[in-house]
Amino acid sequence: MATQFNERGEIRARGTLRFSHHGRTRRQQRSIPPFVIDALTDYGDERFLEGGVRSFGFSKRGWKRFAEYMGQAIHAYEKYRNVYLVLAEDGSVITVAWRH
Repeated sequence: MATQFNERGEIRARGTLRFSHHGRTRRQQRSIPPFVIDALTDYGDERFLEGGVRSFGFSKRGWKRFAEYMGQAIHAYEKYRNVYLVLAEDGSVITVAWRH
């Protein structure tokens, strides 16, 4: 997976996930970039919840793998280490939030 950047030099997301209305609203309200959601599904730990719902969050090991992929650029994104997301059974994003 190659890192892609937009015209401002920011990391660009793949944009392959669908969002529920609630998920899209929460992502915007909580200022979580789409590429972080991609990173959670690629490097985060997956937990299976009831009804086919899954959650993803960074463990120490997952964050380390993501950091190895990002290289020095990871320092600018350290604040996203405590983000998690919840996917519906159909794969759409139900919500994305910060762990406290």
